[in-house]
Amino acid sequence: MRQTVVPGVWSWSRWQPDRGLDFNSFFIEHAEGNLVVDPLEPDEETLAELRSHGVAAILVTNRDHERASASIAEALGAPVIASALDGPLLARAPDRTVEPGETLFGWTVLGFEGLKTEGEIALVDRGRRNAAIVGDSLWGKPAGALMVMPKVADPDRAVLSLRALRKGHVANLLVGDGACVFGNAYDAVGAALDARDGVLANRVNLDELKYGEFAGDPAPFTGSAAEIGWLLGAEKLAYAAGRLRRGEHYCPYHWHTREEELFVVISGTPALRTPRGTFALRAGDVIAFPTTANGAHRLWNDADEDAVFLMVANSDGGDVCFYPDSRKFVVEATGTLVHDHPELDYFHGEVPDGPRAYEGV
Repeated sequence: MRQTVVPGVWSWSRWQPDRGLDFNSFFIEHAEGNLVVDPLEPDEETLAELRSHGVAAILVTNRDHERASASIAEALGAPVIASALDGPLLARAPDRTVEPGETLFGWTVLGFEGLKTEGEIALVDRGRRNAAIVGDSLWGKPAGALMVMPKVADPDRAVLSLRALRKGHVANLLVGDGACVFGNAYDAVGAALDARDGVLANRVNLDELKYGEFAGDPAPFTGSAAEIGWLLGAEKLAYAAGRLRRGEHYCPYHWHTREEELFVVISGTPALRTPRGTFALRAGDVIAFPTTANGAHRLWNDADEDAVFLMVANSDGGDVCFYPDSRKFVVEATGTLVHDHPELDYFHGEVPDGPRAYEGV
């Protein structure tokens, strides 16, 4: 197997001269157990490596990528996993099925529509790996670029469904067919989708959005959000929708130094706190938050009706976000979160002789 630049991911491949591309299989290390995705028949050396590392499960992303999953499952005593929709289409019934949204060995399962089958799935990890793995929904052809697989059941629906990969905004895309894309997967996925005529991939209706909560956020900061900008391929502006049920808040009181925000209330009557007071909002309200302390804000909902709002801002990697109530700030470029007090003298801790002398300060 060959190690990829994605942490903990290896691959093995077989050249397909009739298609002019490689078929790829992947081995993924994880603390809960190692996963194999869409396995080709391994040679003796690869099978020995799989046996040495241990395989907890085998994932089949679609009906046509069942490949050697049955023989490897028998050789290694590992269960086969497929989507609930494609499971019945496999020659060997899977030992387990999964649904989109489930987590599998640290990866989130994505589901697609309009492809060869309705059960095609992929994996995405926006954490340490910053990667996604697809079966044959997107081909890495020519090398360095991507294309939507040629034969799909419903081309328009397929393209709109595949935007879930763009929404993931990952850097690396591991493909079952063709050359993997490392470093610029977001741009490559967007180029493949935008190349298709007859479908408006940069449009979505608010009633089509899928909201999700931020895992681990304490009450009352449990408002949910739906990513829009990455879904549509935005580059310079960030867009998202927020939804607040009764008693929920959306983010602590804060303001930005470079990212100017704009909120549009779609429905409901949320409350807004600002340095000038607290105000009741209604549908149709448009509020600007400048990049000064005067733009500090916090939104919450005390009404029975859900509050839904659209958020727009410029995206700036040099932004710093301040939280006046807790007197802290976060440097977005590094994710560094620190208290803003006490304020230090510019030369605090600095000594002429460098680090060794600093240890005694």
